[in-house]
Amino acid sequence: MELESARTTREEVSGSAKELEKKYKMLEADLVRAQQDLLASERARKDLQAEKEEIAEEMTTATRWCL
Repeated sequence: MELESARTTREEVSGSAKELEKKYKMLEADLVRAQQDLLASERARKDLQAEKEEIAEEMTTATRWCL
């Protein structure tokens, strides 16, 4: 009887471990995607900042010509 109980408990623990491993892998994949999204957002931010600076320089130059 105790042997059967121990076997059942072991199977339950094994099943829980497999489920946790699956969840861990899903979370790890989510983390990788989030890191990739963050990098893409950072690149876009830098591109927009450069464009903003370029436009500001063009406006400064145009203003000088108008004066």
